[in-house]
Amino acid sequence: MKKQDFEFLINLLRQNAGWEFDEEQYFVIDKKISNFIREKSYPSVEDLVAELKVGSRALIAQVVESLAFSDTSFCRDYDMFEQFQERLLPRIIDNNRSGKKLRFWSLGCSTGQEAYSVTFALKNKLLGIENWDIHILGTDISSLSIAKAQKGLYNNFEVQMGLNAQMILEYFTPEGEQWRIKSNVSKLVEFRRYNMLDRLTTNSLYDMIFCRNVLRYFAPEYQEQILARISQVQTPNGILYLGKNEHVSSIEKFYEPINGFNSAYICKNAGSKSVDLQNISDTRSGSLAMPSFQRPDYLSAKRPFASEAFKKNVFNK
Repeated sequence: MKKQDFEFLINLLRQNAGWEFDEEQYFVIDKKISNFIREKSYPSVEDLVAELKVGSRALIAQVVESLAFSDTSFCRDYDMFEQFQERLLPRIIDNNRSGKKLRFWSLGCSTGQEAYSVTFALKNKLLGIENWDIHILGTDISSLSIAKAQKGLYNNFEVQMGLNAQMILEYFTPEGEQWRIKSNVSKLVEFRRYNMLDRLTTNSLYDMIFCRNVLRYFAPEYQEQILARISQVQTPNGILYLGKNEHVSSIEKFYEPINGFNSAYICKNAGSKSVDLQNISDTRSGSLAMPSFQRPDYLSAKRPFASEAFKKNVFNK
């Protein structure tokens, strides 16, 4: 890909999605755009760029979606997810027992694993969940990712990325050589396409928003605009999760870091805070109590593995 075509595409992404890339991402963009022109039967990048310059909104949207990053997994960054489930989620539940209402938003949800993982955590920690009003929203700029999330159908590799055999059997039903999210999980989750540069159209206030490893791709001025918008749709005590060790320069204009937590913030728009989230302590007994999402010893840190024997027994039934 020629430098001028790369620069045109980078500018296109900034204008239409807010993403900011530099020459270090050249090979990533080149690979993605090569896949796009092959799928759409364009003779070359130059031909695609020439058509994009005409200004077709439909084509621009397709190209932007094709260049979106979609790296995700179930219970991604296990230590952070365990911290959310064992320390933050119980406090959020306790703070909402009177109204029995909870709202979560996975912003930049990709193919849905994060939103479903939040549902797994709720089912694990909330007794009588059927008596609560729970809604989990997942949004992403990619229509293809949203379509996959709505189907809730994942292959062996995808379910093994973050889940052990017990969890797979508890939350999924085998379907051929794939796994479908059970209806008692999927009914709590809604997926929508959403471009983070667009105005928010929601009447909900969210107890927790996950925006992990998303803002890092945006230009600083867009980061601030997005944080300003989402901070206005958080409840008192509303919490925002960024990615592990993700730093956004404007974050503290709208949120305060929660002591002892990696990339968890409490929204400054809250009035009186009935729960002291700044001083959450781990109340589990013992120096190393067993969390309910404890990673089994046979699962590797990077890629949990459902044993071949387990897979064979399930698929041969």
